[in-house]
Amino acid sequence: MSARSTIVRAGFVAFTLAASCSSNESAGPTERSSTTSLPCDVDDVLERNCRSCHSSPPKFGAPVALVSADDLAAPSKSDPSKSVATRVGERIHDPVAPMPQGAKLSAADMATLDTWIAGGAKAIQGTCADAGSIADAGPVGPDFLPCPEEERTTFLAHGDTLADPYPLAADAGNLYMCFSWKAPWSGTHQATAFAPVIDDARAVHHWILYETATPQIDGGAKKCAMPFDAKFLQGWAPGGTNRVLPDDIGLALPSSDRWLILQVHYWNVAGYTDVRDRSGVAMCTTSNLRPKTAVVSTLGSANIDLPPRSTGTVVTGRCTPAITEPIHVLASGPHMHGRGRRLRTQVLRGGSESAIETLVDEPSFDFESQRSYPSSLVVQPGDVLRTECTYDNPTETRVTFGEKTEDEMCFNFVTVWPAPGLFNEGGRATQRCIDR
Repeated sequence: MSARSTIVRAGFVAFTLAASCSSNESAGPTERSSTTSLPCDVDDVLERNCRSCHSSPPKFGAPVALVSADDLAAPSKSDPSKSVATRVGERIHDPVAPMPQGAKLSAADMATLDTWIAGGAKAIQGTCADAGSIADAGPVGPDFLPCPEEERTTFLAHGDTLADPYPLAADAGNLYMCFSWKAPWSGTHQATAFAPVIDDARAVHHWILYETATPQIDGGAKKCAMPFDAKFLQGWAPGGTNRVLPDDIGLALPSSDRWLILQVHYWNVAGYTDVRDRSGVAMCTTSNLRPKTAVVSTLGSANIDLPPRSTGTVVTGRCTPAITEPIHVLASGPHMHGRGRRLRTQVLRGGSESAIETLVDEPSFDFESQRSYPSSLVVQPGDVLRTECTYDNPTETRVTFGEKTEDEMCFNFVTVWPAPGLFNEGGRATQRCIDR
């Protein structure tokens, strides 16, 4: 299969966080016991929904394998008094963050697991015929980028020097690390394709590449505290593939007076002691500009105030873009933090409540599995954009807007063309169309 087969013609996802541990990424062949095994229907549910992460060995931060009968009978790492099978039954019904991430099990699949677990999670004698592993998502990685090496730019996690891998501590648990660089491009450049670089898949959960005007350390590495003006460029989560723009569109890259931040989410609850990671992104870049320039604009609101022990709090941001021509939306990327439950952006045609189109509606937002959604919607002059974010705050602390994970955000990062994209009065320089 050629690299061109991965082109997304209906709309390039400039920052794509694909389905997380429930994705269709191949986990490869899995080993099964020669004497006992999982019931075939249970094995099938786990294969289709879980093993892109819970493979053997586990990947992308998953703490355990869900491959053999022995795996499911073993004590759970989070609660050794319970078996892994028992914890699976609890996690698929978790009202806040159910597993698998990003896509709830179908009623039939959930019933299969519930019935098996309620019956004692018993293994069967013999083996279940191997129906084959999940289909491969296709060519992924820098080797499949449609540009020569001299036209590629790569940003990778690093240690004390750029040449060193990042040494993840065994007790790191749930960690967000930020690696920063001064933008290396002089003059105007565009990105035409992106590829994930996944080094140590055991502990890398996802990553996002941002740009910012806030000065950073060139070659820096620290725990994340994201600046307010940070803007998505590209992202990856398990199941994500290479992304190639249509031939006539290039994504604007930041100039040399701006900075890049690679935010990597490490999930080392398994306690690996030997993680040395160089994950990140490779991209095709060019100064030979394509006729259409895409940018990432920001919709939403920063007026966030969530009372303690509150549920269903809705924050609304309205924006009337200061545009004089149609703006084409290629992708929409909802972004909140851990208390976010739903994000919806609607277009009020001509500002009318009686003529509404939905740009994106993510009814079960999951901070650990952020995704983007292709779009072909066109925003016209006079339209109003309304973004609604819904939150639950079960803590005893009031939560407001902020860059830290324990704070909250209400943003929809939309990839649009032509530049300068969607902005309101005062937001042109930052390509923002938000209430604050």
